[in-house]
Amino acid sequence: MQQTIAFFCHPYHRGGVTRWMADAALAYDRMGWKVYFVAPEPSVEFYSGKGRETMVQLLTKKPNGVQVISCKVGREFEFGMPEYQAYIYHDLLAQVPVGTPIILSDDKTVWQAAVSLHRSYPLVGVLHADEDAYYTLAKRFHKEVDIFVCVSDKVNRTVKAKVPEIAADRIFTVPCGIDFPSATFKPKQGSKLRLMYAGRITAYQKRAGDLLKVAALLKEKGIDYHWDIIGDGGDYKIALEQQFKANGLLDHVTFRGWLSQGEVQQYMADADVLILVSDFEGMPVAMMEALSMGCGFAGTRVSGIEDYEHHPLAKDCFGVFDVGNIEEAVSRIQQIAAVPVSTRQVSARQLAESQFTMDICLDNYNRAMATIPAKQYAQPAKAGISPVVALKSKLTAFARSVKMGMK
Repeated sequence: MQQTIAFFCHPYHRGGVTRWMADAALAYDRMGWKVYFVAPEPSVEFYSGKGRETMVQLLTKKPNGVQVISCKVGREFEFGMPEYQAYIYHDLLAQVPVGTPIILSDDKTVWQAAVSLHRSYPLVGVLHADEDAYYTLAKRFHKEVDIFVCVSDKVNRTVKAKVPEIAADRIFTVPCGIDFPSATFKPKQGSKLRLMYAGRITAYQKRAGDLLKVAALLKEKGIDYHWDIIGDGGDYKIALEQQFKANGLLDHVTFRGWLSQGEVQQYMADADVLILVSDFEGMPVAMMEALSMGCGFAGTRVSGIEDYEHHPLAKDCFGVFDVGNIEEAVSRIQQIAAVPVSTRQVSARQLAESQFTMDICLDNYNRAMATIPAKQYAQPAKAGISPVVALKSKLTAFARSVKMGMK
């Protein structure tokens, strides 16, 4: 009998979590599983989308066997009542065959819709970051969600401490996996240090203001470098770019905006060190991808990153520093850059292969899901949307669209 799995996600590709979900779905498909991917598709670009790919677009770029379950949604989904979102999510998810394990994205409304159907599907709640929002979801829904998968040791420890109601045998640690690109390592040209950053450019979590401080200290130390900063962050990103300009640093830094996965990987292959300065993480996909491309890594001592600080393969490609310690960050960058390029490239790739392949990740997911007790699952009932909620959602969405000058 063919094995089945489903992924349940919000509409837009927003970063590492959604990249992993799409890649994992495609990997299960290649393994011969029947794979369902549940995600609404915006009928117009959402304000929160800002040129990003939707999950449906991400999954349908190339031929594959993943069955996408979707419907068109408009402004009332983005700006309307949470109950309206829950109605859409519920009726999409209910199209998945009963008893199929459902892997949940990092969206609160997705979790709410899924737990309303817990009698129809086994649920896998993934705690993607060392963040209170995830622990709140675990505490709120621990009775309905069958197992919890933590992406790092720290997340595992913390959810056990904060939600002792969850039995330890329902909590697993499984780092995200990536599809390994081919990597042909070439000698670097010139002496200029090539740095990069990939991720959201925000103050919250990503602490992107520290990128400016690192760049300034590198210049002050007379280090010849160029830094490619990849990602978007709306108004904050625009303001940060202006601060780089005001500090005379734009000769050393290029803001590349939001790029495709292939484009990001090419920058990683050409870079010496990827830098993350986050307040907290889960298991950064950017870190895993950079190492897989032979790029060194320097990041804050936080969830996911700290797990590999003392790994035997890390000494020639991996550096860790305390959050906010700019001197230590620059020191780690210099230490990694001092390692011969060929040595650093091989070490980085070996570390990634030993820890982050998608096969390793999915094998661990399968072992975790195998612990879910067998039971009879009921056919899901169709949700009914209140006419009042539907009307309020349309009116709220219209008012917000007008206020924001959106068409």
